[in-house]
Amino acid sequence: MLREIRGIEQRHPGRTRRWFQDEYFDLFVWEDRAGAIERFQLAYARDTRRERVLEWRRRRGFQHLKLEALDESKPGRDAAWALKLDGVLPYAPLMERFAAAARGLPRRIGRFVEERITEHARPARKLRRRGARVPPWLERLRRRQAQDPRGEE
Repeated sequence: MLREIRGIEQRHPGRTRRWFQDEYFDLFVWEDRAGAIERFQLAYARDTRRERVLEWRRRRGFQHLKLEALDESKPGRDAAWALKLDGVLPYAPLMERFAAAARGLPRRIGRFVEERITEHARPARKLRRRGARVPPWLERLRRRQAQDPRGEE
């Protein structure tokens, strides 16, 4: 379950940065003075070679990123790292794990991040030509969501 790390450095006046962490996730959230979320970074599979980051920024959208060592000669904590664009987000397993971990988050933050993850996986509908087949991955995703017992609150 995610818990808040208190006392982190606030670098920008008028914007609050919050950090939540558990054994699998790191979640960084930036809020404006009114408490609206401007940006978040959700790192998952943290401290492993498979660590990835889903970043969302207001008015800019999403990026799915991976950590990449800049200098291979310095292994471990001394290495310099950069975030590079990565492939497809593993939506279903990530959502399942995040839903369980989000119980430790303030409700509005947990709900906001869940909505953005779903938005990333299911972007706004685009027009398809008549008779076009729905991709199999989308059919599976829709079936899984229809069977989800949590549903709408």
